[in-house]
Amino acid sequence: MNSLTRYMVTLSQKWWAVLLVFSLNFASFGILFSLEDQFEALTNVPTFDTQNDLTAELVLQQLPLYTGEARDAYLRFATFDFVFPLVAGIFVTVLWTLLMRLNTWRLPQQLLLWNVPLLVLLITLWDWLENVSFLMILSTGATPSPALINAALFFKRLKLTWLSLNGAVISGLILLLVLNVISRVLRRQSAPVSVKQGV
Repeated sequence: MNSLTRYMVTLSQKWWAVLLVFSLNFASFGILFSLEDQFEALTNVPTFDTQNDLTAELVLQQLPLYTGEARDAYLRFATFDFVFPLVAGIFVTVLWTLLMRLNTWRLPQQLLLWNVPLLVLLITLWDWLENVSFLMILSTGATPSPALINAALFFKRLKLTWLSLNGAVISGLILLLVLNVISRVLRRQSAPVSVKQGV
Protein backbone atom coordinates (compact mmCIF):
# COMPACT_ATOMS: atom_id res chain seq x y z
CA MET A 1 0.00 0.00 0.00
CA ASN A 2 1.55 3.32 -1.04
CA SER A 3 1.41 6.60 0.88
CA LEU A 4 -1.50 8.02 -1.16
CA THR A 5 -3.64 4.95 -0.47
CA ARG A 6 -2.74 5.17 3.23
CA TYR A 7 -3.86 8.80 3.18
CA MET A 8 -7.19 7.77 1.62
CA VAL A 9 -7.57 5.11 4.33
CA THR A 10 -6.95 7.79 6.97
CA LEU A 11 -9.58 10.05 5.39
CA SER A 12 -12.09 7.20 5.27
CA GLN A 13 -11.62 6.61 9.02
CA LYS A 14 -12.74 10.14 9.95
CA TRP A 15 -16.48 10.76 9.56
CA TRP A 16 -15.98 14.53 9.29
CA ALA A 17 -13.43 14.07 6.48
CA VAL A 18 -15.80 11.78 4.56
CA LEU A 19 -18.60 14.30 5.05
CA LEU A 20 -16.34 17.16 3.92
CA VAL A 21 -15.23 15.35 0.76
CA PHE A 22 -18.86 14.40 0.03
CA SER A 23 -19.99 18.03 0.46
CA LEU A 24 -17.16 19.45 -1.66
CA ASN A 25 -17.96 16.97 -4.43
CA PHE A 26 -21.60 17.94 -4.69
CA ALA A 27 -20.87 21.66 -4.25
CA SER A 28 -18.36 21.58 -7.12
CA PHE A 29 -20.85 19.57 -9.20
CA GLY A 30 -23.43 22.31 -8.68
CA ILE A 31 -20.96 25.07 -9.56
CA LEU A 32 -19.85 23.29 -12.74
CA PHE A 33 -23.36 22.87 -14.07
CA SER A 34 -24.37 26.40 -13.12
CA LEU A 35 -21.47 27.54 -15.30
CA GLU A 36 -22.69 25.29 -18.09
CA ASP A 37 -26.18 26.78 -17.75
CA GLN A 38 -24.65 30.21 -18.44
CA PHE A 39 -23.09 28.87 -21.64
CA GLU A 40 -26.27 27.06 -22.70
CA ALA A 41 -28.37 30.21 -22.13
CA LEU A 42 -26.25 31.93 -24.78
CA THR A 43 -26.03 29.09 -27.33
CA ASN A 44 -29.04 26.82 -26.69
CA VAL A 45 -26.70 23.79 -26.66
CA PRO A 46 -24.67 22.18 -23.87
CA THR A 47 -20.88 22.41 -23.83
CA PHE A 48 -18.84 19.88 -25.80
CA ASP A 49 -17.77 18.35 -22.50
CA THR A 50 -21.25 17.32 -21.36
CA GLN A 51 -22.58 15.95 -24.66
CA ASN A 52 -22.11 12.22 -24.29
CA ASP A 53 -23.17 11.54 -27.89
CA LEU A 54 -20.84 14.17 -29.36
CA THR A 55 -19.43 13.44 -32.84
CA ALA A 56 -16.83 15.11 -35.03
CA GLU A 57 -19.64 16.49 -37.20
CA LEU A 58 -21.33 18.07 -34.17
CA VAL A 59 -18.05 19.62 -33.04
CA LEU A 60 -17.61 21.36 -36.42
CA GLN A 61 -21.30 22.32 -36.51
CA GLN A 62 -21.28 23.88 -33.03
CA LEU A 63 -17.80 25.42 -33.10
CA PRO A 64 -19.01 28.78 -34.53
CA LEU A 65 -21.14 29.21 -31.38
CA TYR A 66 -17.98 29.55 -29.25
CA THR A 67 -17.49 33.27 -29.84
CA GLY A 68 -17.94 36.46 -27.84
CA GLU A 69 -19.83 36.05 -24.57
CA ALA A 70 -20.36 32.35 -25.23
CA ARG A 71 -16.61 31.79 -25.54
CA ASP A 72 -16.01 33.63 -22.26
CA ALA A 73 -18.74 31.56 -20.59
CA TYR A 74 -17.15 28.36 -21.89
CA LEU A 75 -13.69 29.39 -20.67
CA ARG A 76 -15.12 29.94 -17.18
CA PHE A 77 -16.72 26.49 -17.38
CA ALA A 78 -13.53 24.89 -18.73
CA THR A 79 -11.40 26.46 -15.99
CA PHE A 80 -13.57 25.02 -13.25
CA ASP A 81 -13.74 21.71 -15.13
CA PHE A 82 -10.13 21.17 -14.09
CA VAL A 83 -11.18 21.49 -10.44
CA PHE A 84 -14.31 19.34 -10.48
CA PRO A 85 -12.74 16.09 -11.83
CA LEU A 86 -10.07 16.22 -9.11
CA VAL A 87 -12.59 16.82 -6.32
CA ALA A 88 -14.87 14.10 -7.71
CA GLY A 89 -11.92 11.73 -8.13
CA ILE A 90 -10.88 12.19 -4.50
CA PHE A 91 -14.48 11.66 -3.35
CA VAL A 92 -14.90 8.40 -5.29
CA THR A 93 -11.43 7.19 -4.24
CA VAL A 94 -12.36 7.74 -0.59
CA LEU A 95 -15.68 5.95 -1.21
CA TRP A 96 -13.96 2.90 -2.74
CA THR A 97 -11.46 2.92 0.13
CA LEU A 98 -14.22 3.11 2.74
CA LEU A 99 -16.20 0.24 1.21
CA MET A 100 -13.07 -1.93 1.06
CA ARG A 101 -11.81 -1.00 4.52
CA LEU A 102 -15.11 -1.84 6.24
CA ASN A 103 -15.22 -5.26 4.61
CA THR A 104 -13.34 -7.86 6.68
CA TRP A 105 -13.06 -10.43 3.87
CA ARG A 106 -9.63 -11.03 2.36
CA LEU A 107 -10.37 -9.82 -1.19
CA PRO A 108 -11.32 -6.21 -0.34
CA GLN A 109 -8.36 -5.96 2.04
CA GLN A 110 -6.04 -7.24 -0.70
CA LEU A 111 -7.47 -4.73 -3.18
CA LEU A 112 -6.51 -1.98 -0.74
CA LEU A 113 -2.96 -3.34 -0.50
CA TRP A 114 -2.81 -3.31 -4.32
CA ASN A 115 -3.83 0.40 -4.30
CA VAL A 116 -6.88 -0.36 -6.46
CA PRO A 117 -8.88 2.71 -5.26
CA LEU A 118 -6.31 4.95 -6.96
CA LEU A 119 -7.50 3.66 -10.36
CA VAL A 120 -10.45 6.03 -9.95
CA LEU A 121 -8.08 8.93 -10.56
CA LEU A 122 -7.69 7.78 -14.16
CA ILE A 123 -11.17 9.25 -14.74
CA THR A 124 -9.75 12.59 -13.61
CA LEU A 125 -6.86 12.18 -16.06
CA TRP A 126 -9.16 11.36 -19.00
CA ASP A 127 -11.36 14.35 -18.13
CA TRP A 128 -8.37 16.70 -17.99
CA LEU A 129 -7.06 15.43 -21.34
CA GLU A 130 -10.53 15.90 -22.84
CA ASN A 131 -10.57 19.49 -21.51
CA VAL A 132 -7.15 20.27 -22.95
CA SER A 133 -8.19 18.84 -26.31
CA PHE A 134 -11.32 20.98 -26.53
CA LEU A 135 -9.39 24.10 -25.51
CA MET A 136 -6.84 23.36 -28.24
CA ILE A 137 -9.69 22.96 -30.73
CA LEU A 138 -11.01 26.41 -29.79
CA SER A 139 -7.55 27.93 -30.11
CA THR A 140 -7.11 26.67 -33.70
CA GLY A 141 -10.03 28.69 -35.06
CA ALA A 142 -12.72 27.54 -37.48
CA THR A 143 -10.81 24.59 -38.97
CA PRO A 144 -9.31 22.36 -36.25
CA SER A 145 -7.44 19.30 -37.40
CA PRO A 146 -9.42 16.06 -37.54
CA ALA A 147 -6.73 14.42 -35.40
CA LEU A 148 -7.35 16.92 -32.62
CA ILE A 149 -11.11 16.39 -32.75
CA ASN A 150 -10.64 12.61 -32.73
CA ALA A 151 -8.30 12.91 -29.73
CA ALA A 152 -10.94 14.90 -27.79
CA LEU A 153 -13.62 12.33 -28.63
CA PHE A 154 -11.27 9.47 -27.70
CA PHE A 155 -10.61 10.93 -24.25
CA LYS A 156 -14.35 11.54 -23.84
CA ARG A 157 -15.08 7.87 -24.61
CA LEU A 158 -12.39 6.78 -22.15
CA LYS A 159 -13.91 9.02 -19.48
CA LEU A 160 -17.44 7.73 -20.07
CA THR A 161 -16.28 4.08 -20.15
CA TRP A 162 -14.44 4.46 -16.85
CA LEU A 163 -17.42 6.26 -15.32
CA SER A 164 -19.60 3.29 -16.23
CA LEU A 165 -17.04 0.88 -14.76
CA ASN A 166 -16.93 3.02 -11.62
CA GLY A 167 -20.68 2.66 -11.16
CA ALA A 168 -20.44 -1.11 -11.55
CA VAL A 169 -17.52 -1.34 -9.09
CA ILE A 170 -19.32 0.74 -6.45
CA SER A 171 -22.41 -1.47 -6.78
CA GLY A 172 -20.23 -4.57 -6.43
CA LEU A 173 -18.39 -3.20 -3.39
CA ILE A 174 -21.68 -2.27 -1.69
CA LEU A 175 -23.06 -5.76 -2.36
CA LEU A 176 -19.89 -7.39 -0.99
CA LEU A 177 -20.02 -5.23 2.12
CA VAL A 178 -23.70 -6.07 2.75
CA LEU A 179 -22.95 -9.78 2.39
CA ASN A 180 -19.94 -9.39 4.69
CA VAL A 181 -22.03 -7.66 7.37
CA ILE A 182 -24.75 -10.33 7.12
CA SER A 183 -22.09 -13.03 7.43
CA ARG A 184 -20.64 -11.39 10.55
CA VAL A 185 -24.09 -11.02 12.14
CA LEU A 186 -25.00 -14.65 11.45
CA ARG A 187 -21.65 -15.86 12.79
CA ARG A 188 -22.12 -13.79 15.95
CA GLN A 189 -25.64 -15.14 16.46
CA SER A 190 -24.52 -18.74 15.99
CA ALA A 191 -21.58 -18.45 18.40
CA PRO A 192 -23.62 -18.90 21.65
CA VAL A 193 -25.36 -21.95 20.14
CA SER A 194 -22.01 -23.57 19.32
CA VAL A 195 -20.75 -22.95 22.87
CA LYS A 196 -23.93 -24.39 24.41
CA GLN A 197 -23.73 -27.48 22.19
CA GLY A 198 -20.11 -27.99 23.22
CA VAL A 199 -21.12 -27.96 26.90
